[in-house]
Amino acid sequence: MNEGVVVIGAGGGIGQALVAHWLATGGGPVMAVSRQLAPVGCDDPRLHWLRCDYSDQQMADVVARIATLAPRPHRLVICNGVLHQGAIKPEKRLEALDVEAMTSLYQTNALLPLRWINQLLPLFGASPCTLAVLSARVGSIGDNRAGGWYGYRASKAALNMLLKCATIELARRAPGVKLLAFHPGTVDTQLSRPFHANVPDGSLQTPEQVARHLVSLMAGLIPDGELSYLDWQGKTIEW
Repeated sequence: MNEGVVVIGAGGGIGQALVAHWLATGGGPVMAVSRQLAPVGCDDPRLHWLRCDYSDQQMADVVARIATLAPRPHRLVICNGVLHQGAIKPEKRLEALDVEAMTSLYQTNALLPLRWINQLLPLFGASPCTLAVLSARVGSIGDNRAGGWYGYRASKAALNMLLKCATIELARRAPGVKLLAFHPGTVDTQLSRPFHANVPDGSLQTPEQVARHLVSLMAGLIPDGELSYLDWQGKTIEW
């Protein structure tokens, strides 16, 4: 049975870099899930680009398709996330709070990854499988010394708690699964580009660098029934 990898949210910068990395390094099928069409030139026969509007029905259909290609994938990454979009912007003060915007952030950053884990349950079991979800250091309550960014911080903190709950349940139901909440650092993608002016020299990473860091980190993790909260250097982040 070919071991496959799955990248959900493959249309973003980190997602595309992960797909390219796994295709370049060989191995089994690579399943990329995105709202967007596959990028032009993706003609590798190992690549299966699956479009999804993230409705429950289409998510279920995508998972059913993945099950036919790789019934027991050994690597999964959920890259979905939003920091700013249209009227949604990081809040600098209490007066900027907007319930509709904060609800949207929670839906995408916290609930969508958990919905995917729910849909992916049939693929999990005793076989080793590392599942990484893009979290963020700003989701750490203990590390928060700057304040602001209420919606984004809270949605990532909620994500971490949801992943912890899922980890406890999966330790019983699918002991082969290892969950990772991953902080990629500041990456040169659309998500963080408006905020690059405040990034120290040498701290901005390319999506390709992050993909290499994450793949290497995932390779060193083993199923242990625990949720790891790590940055791109492999260092533990306080909750």
